Amino acid sequence: MDSIGLPARYMDEKGRIDVARIKAETSIARVAAEATDLKKSGDELKGLCPFHPEDTASFFVNEGKQVFHCHGCEAGGDVIELHRRLHHVDFRQACLDLVGTATIVPPKLENPVIIAMRRAESVRRARQIWQEATPIGWSLSETYLTNRGIGHAVPGSIRHSHVARWWDADGREGRREPAMIAALQDREGRLAGIQRTFLDQEGRKSTRGTPRLSLGRVRGCAVRFSPVAETVMLAASVEDGLAVRLMFPGASVWAAVGDGNLPHVRFPAEVKSVIVCGDADAPGRAAAAAAIAAYAAAGLAAEDLVPRAGKDFNEEWLLLHA
Repeated sequence: MDSIGLPARYMDEKGRIDVARIKAETSIARVAAEATDLKKSGDELKGLCPFHPEDTASFFVNEGKQVFHCHGCEAGGDVIELHRRLHHVDFRQACLDLVGTATIVPPKLENPVIIAMRRAESVRRARQIWQEATPIGWSLSETYLTNRGIGHAVPGSIRHSHVARWWDADGREGRREPAMIAALQDREGRLAGIQRTFLDQEGRKSTRGTPRLSLGRVRGCAVRFSPVAETVMLAASVEDGLAVRLMFPGASVWAAVGDGNLPHVRFPAEVKSVIVCGDADAPGRAAAAAAIAAYAAAGLAAEDLVPRAGKDFNEEWLLLHA
């Protein structure tokens, strides 16, 4: 992949375009806002789709996940794909264009008081969804986990429900879809948020938009598959955490629900050491290194555990037990 014309900081050690850095340093909300008016909708932003005519907004931007999706024309992808489609340029030119705006931060859509109120409402809604969710037995969530080889003795921090992807400020919600619900607990063990993994009618990850969406607080929280212990094994995803739990019976295993939160989980005082179980690919290795450094700086003993086969621990579990 040719990176001629890019500043050195956007090139990796092999001289290729550092796509991960460009995406991490570019606001997808800013890029989308140049093409359509955006309004808050739950934890996302929505507006009229710039790629097809419509009267009702079906275009959604998730700044946290750095992705966009239109439920009308099914366009979707990351910030590079968004810029490429908006300006009819190729991938390399899109990267070159985005470097010029890489340091621009998302526009402030609300004042801090309103933002705080909406965050509190997001936590409240997450807790309500969790209370209404049911155990996964005989559900599409059980099918999903069973197909991934990790459906055995699933802990109570995983439930099933039919939930919406988004809500308007007036309370109107989108279509409800089947989803696996994972409980995110804060340092004190309080439910502070959830992760929704949307599923199709066959128990597979939904292809209608982003399959994973969080609600409530994520940063600093984790899905706990086991009680607090002196040593916690921290995986990047729910699926990886469930696989690690099967690989190491009796261990205390938690999941950070994403590389972005892997270095930021806040542990109770009883936890003295963390084994970081990140993915084996380049982004996973970078996230694991950041997590180890962060926990060591916080006074915790921290070490790395890398999948021996496959990209992640769920894939390793499947490969070793197929």
